Amino acid sequence: MNILFISPNSPSSSVGGVERCIKNLIKFSSEIQGDDEITFVLPSDSGAGYEKIGNTEIYYRDFLQMSTKDNLGKVRPNLSDRIIKGKARKFYEFVLKTLDLKKIDIVTAENFHLGVPPAFSLMLNMACQIRKVPLVLRVHSFAVKPIQVELINNLLWEKIVCVSKSVAGDCFNKGADVSKLTTNYLGVDIQEFSPQGDRSWLKNQLGLGQDQQVMLGASRIVVGTKEILKEKGLIILIEAFSKVSLRFNNLRLVLALGKPPLFLNNEFIQALEKLKGFIKLSGVEDKVMCQSFTLEQMPQVYRGADVFALPSENETLGQVYIEAMASGVPVIGTNVGGVPEIIHDGENGFLSALNDASMLAGQITQLLEDETLRNSFMEKGLKTVRTRFEMRKLTQDLFDYYTQIVMKSRGTARFGIID
Repeated sequence: MNILFISPNSPSSSVGGVERCIKNLIKFSSEIQGDDEITFVLPSDSGAGYEKIGNTEIYYRDFLQMSTKDNLGKVRPNLSDRIIKGKARKFYEFVLKTLDLKKIDIVTAENFHLGVPPAFSLMLNMACQIRKVPLVLRVHSFAVKPIQVELINNLLWEKIVCVSKSVAGDCFNKGADVSKLTTNYLGVDIQEFSPQGDRSWLKNQLGLGQDQQVMLGASRIVVGTKEILKEKGLIILIEAFSKVSLRFNNLRLVLALGKPPLFLNNEFIQALEKLKGFIKLSGVEDKVMCQSFTLEQMPQVYRGADVFALPSENETLGQVYIEAMASGVPVIGTNVGGVPEIIHDGENGFLSALNDASMLAGQITQLLEDETLRNSFMEKGLKTVRTRFEMRKLTQDLFDYYTQIVMKSRGTARFGIID
């Protein structure tokens, strides 16, 4: 089976959930595919590029890059209609050529309802209909705008694979065909994110004493040109920490901030200054550390934490909670979106109420004071990841699912469901 993955998000340019997913798919598809050929098409802001890992080929193309900078260095996220039409035409021609040359059996569009202009979804649907190749939409993000809902509901997707049951429920409530919906969770590489390894790296990097406790939060602070400090719960987290730090003088809050694409550096700096301003107003500037880390550094970052907390206002799933659990760190999330599909309150972590700094502070205090509870959450968190969120198995499940779609399209098998 030859699979074509197309994504407007590249792990080489940003560190969000979609980018983590693509990074893991590339790794595990090259390990488990056997004789299958897997092709990825990803965005590039520096022209065409190519690399090959085993039987996995990766093409980088600028027609998927949706942001540019003007002559003054200012980001232009909204391209002109003329530029979009030109990029969409190049995209269409490239897809048709790839379908033919690679003898593609199935195509996956990653978050296409959100990550690219509607013309790209229309062109991709047209190409796959002409070549009679099944087309799957993978939905990583809630559809908010009417056009996003229309793209999910009204185009000819063979199936709609959602990253959580929360996302699948949202699609259903907004009119998607229930017979097309299924769930395939995002997961982690349990060899990369593991309790085993150097637990002192983070403290050494930040100049902290080994006897100091670390509370960790990890998030992006910019999406597109928009800062998302409140949406990611960082304001509530700092407010809760300011309460807890009165009791635990040796505790430090480390905010691991995802590195943005280079062209969003100015927006990142502005959001960071706003974040530091709130930290100063809260009177904890000597106890909070903001630091950017790469995807490759994050396993060591997690291992250096005693508690992980991120009280987001919404999450389609919450990859960071899974990564923290896999690293042997007790977690606290918010009872919103897909987070309860990972964290079962009081069993493998805590779920805090939305925008409740006092409740969050109480849960942090409880974990810091109760070693038995911390160890219980760590043990059960590890079990949760290994049984439900191990990326190699989830990738194999996805490929098996795609095999069923291809066989069904050829009239040779019944259809199966991932859950």
